[in-house]
Amino acid sequence: MVLLVTMFKMLFILFVLGFLFNIYRLLQINAPSYPITKDNYTFEAKDDYSRYEYTPLSINIGVIPMPELIKTQKSALLLLNHFQIVSNPQNPSKILQLALLRYSKYISFLTGISTKIDQSKSPSQNKLLIDCSSINSKNSNYPELGEDESYKLNVNRTGSYIDASSLTGIIRGLSTFVQLIEKDISSEKYYIPFVNIIDRPRFRWRGLMLDVARHWMPVAVIERTLNAMELSKLNILHLHLSDDQGFRVESTEHRLLHDRKDFFTQKDIQHLVKYAEQRRIRIVPEFDIPGHTTR
Repeated sequence: MVLLVTMFKMLFILFVLGFLFNIYRLLQINAPSYPITKDNYTFEAKDDYSRYEYTPLSINIGVIPMPELIKTQKSALLLLNHFQIVSNPQNPSKILQLALLRYSKYISFLTGISTKIDQSKSPSQNKLLIDCSSINSKNSNYPELGEDESYKLNVNRTGSYIDASSLTGIIRGLSTFVQLIEKDISSEKYYIPFVNIIDRPRFRWRGLMLDVARHWMPVAVIERTLNAMELSKLNILHLHLSDDQGFRVESTEHRLLHDRKDFFTQKDIQHLVKYAEQRRIRIVPEFDIPGHTTR
C-alpha cells in the first residue's frame, strides 16, 4: 500500500512538473522574425494585423518559379484597407514609379482593398517597404542579359520588406509579393504568409516566343502577354515577325513589303519595346531574310 502511494505521488509530481514546463515554453515563444538586410533587423512587435502561429491557416506557397531559398512560418500578415507601398529613397526613377503604381493596382484588384503609394515612413504594419537606396542611374537602363535580378523579400508582424540592388530585382520581388497573396475563406480576408525569401534566377535567358508571322496578334495581346511574363519573371520576348504568311512590321522604305492589314506600325514597335522595358523584359525580333523558300 505504501509503495502504491509513493508511486502515485511521484507520478503526480512528474505531471505537475511537465505541465509547468509546457507553460514555461509557451511563455518563451518569440514572435517569428527574420534578418533581411545588412542591419540584421529582427522584429518582435505585437499588433492587430497578424494571424499568429497557432491560428489554423492554409499556407500554400505558389511562387513561380520556386525561389532559391524560402523559409515560412504558419502565421500571416493581414492586408487591410489603405495598404501602403513605401519606397526608400523617396524619389524613385520613372520606371520604378510606374512599377509601384502598376503593382498597387494589382494588389487592389486581387484583394479589393484600397492601396496607395505613400512616401511617408509611417509606423503602420499595413505596408510594403521597398529598399532601393543602392540603385543608381545605370540600373534604369534598358535591361541586359545577365544583369543582377536578385532580391530579398521578408514578411513579418511589422510589415513586408523588399530589398534589391537593381531595379530589375525590385520588380522581381514585387512579382513574388503579388503571387504570395492568399484569401482566408472563413473570414473573407486577404493575407500574405510570414516568409523570408532570398532569390535570384537560375537561368539568364528565360524566354517566350510568339509567332505573329503565322498567327497574327495585335498590340493588346502582346501587352497582355508581357504582363503575364513580368509576373512569371520571364525576361525575353522573342517575336517571329516574318515568314511566308506575312511581314508584320511596317517598312517606311519598302511600302509593299509588310502585310496590308495585319502589321505593327513603327510607333507600335516603339511602344512595345518601351512597354517591355518597364517590365524589365527584352524584345528580340526575328526577321528571316530572304525567308523560308523552296527551289
